[in-house]
Order: sequence, then structure tokens, then C-alpha cells
Amino acid sequence: MNFLKAEQPQLFKDHAYKEIKQGIIQHKIEPGSMLYERSLSESLGISRTPLKLALQQLELEGWIQSVPRKGILVKNINRHDVDEVFQLRKANEVLVIELLIPLLDDETFYKIEKMDKQLFDLKEDPLKFIYHDSSFHLFLAELSQNHRLYQLIQNLTDHFNWYGFAALKAGKSIDEIYYEHNLIIEGLKARNLHQTTDAVLSHIDNTYKTLIVDL
Repeated sequence: MNFLKAEQPQLFKDHAYKEIKQGIIQHKIEPGSMLYERSLSESLGISRTPLKLALQQLELEGWIQSVPRKGILVKNINRHDVDEVFQLRKANEVLVIELLIPLLDDETFYKIEKMDKQLFDLKEDPLKFIYHDSSFHLFLAELSQNHRLYQLIQNLTDHFNWYGFAALKAGKSIDEIYYEHNLIIEGLKARNLHQTTDAVLSHIDNTYKTLIVDL
């Protein structure tokens, strides 16, 4: 993978952290692959010291694991982690809908619909589409007016994106994702709690089923 190079010395560590993490989330750095400090240092155009600090942060967050005398192992996708993240996502996003429906007025729905139309405009760009998909769900959480719930979902967004890119690679289509979004929009437009929660759960379950086929 080709990395962008940092231009200011004080930003070297943060730059390395961001570039490597984005590479992992977007699957430009494949799950289960090995990384090496020397090649990373050369690709990023930085010394080993800020690189080591970036790698330490990534390891603390669980994205990589240092393997003595071998290198750096990128986190692999496993069934246990997928189960945990998707259980949390389902519980949190159903709660978002339960809180949002009573608050939903025409102005708020217009904002949601506008954001969904922006998603349609990104259908030809998988990278931007996946990030905007997460932003859409995060926006619903923000509209629920529960700040702690919003923070919980925000903290999981990187994992949602990681699994989103994995699902695309496993065969889930952008058209399918957008169709599932339309079902959520229809439920919100009708202010129908059961219709909307069913659409959200179906959206999450379909991605989950795509991911676990080969696990």
C-alpha cells in the first residue's frame, strides 16, 4: 500500500496512526497480513520513533498485534468479534429508532431524507459510500437526542466501516445496501416503529450473514 507522507515533524506519529488505521479499515491492508517497521517507515517517510508510537496506539486499540521475531500481525476477522460488534449494533440502533420516532417531525425527516439522497449520489464510489452509510446511522443517533448513545455508536464506527468494506469484498452489493436504506426511510416516513426497527434489523442481519459465510 502507498501511504501519504507527513509534512510536519510534530504530526508524524498522528499521521502514521491515521494512514495505517485507514489502510486496515478500508482493507487496503488485508486482515491477517504482516507489516514490517522498516517498510512502513520508508513508505510513510518517517523515522522509527514516531512509527513505534503509532503502532503502540493501534495495538492498544486491537487493530494489530506485535509478533516477536516476525513482525506486526494485522487483526483478522473472526466470528466472535463479528458476533459481539453486531449484537451491540443491533441493540443500539433499535434504541435509536425507539427514541427517534416520537421526536420525528417533517423538518427532521427532510434532513434524514436529504442525507439518504446523498448516499444515492455516492453509489459509484464504494469508499465514500461506506463512510457516508456510517455517517447516516450516526446522524440518526444524534437526532435521538441521547448523547451517551451517540457516543457509544460513534466509538464503534471504525469497526462498522471495517466490516462494511469486508462485506463488500464478500459480495454484498451497494445496490442492496441502498435498497435496505430505502426500507428504513419508508418506516421513518410512516413514523412506524415496528416497520422501521424491522428494516434496521434486516439491514444489519443481511450484512452479518454476508460476513460469516467464510468464518
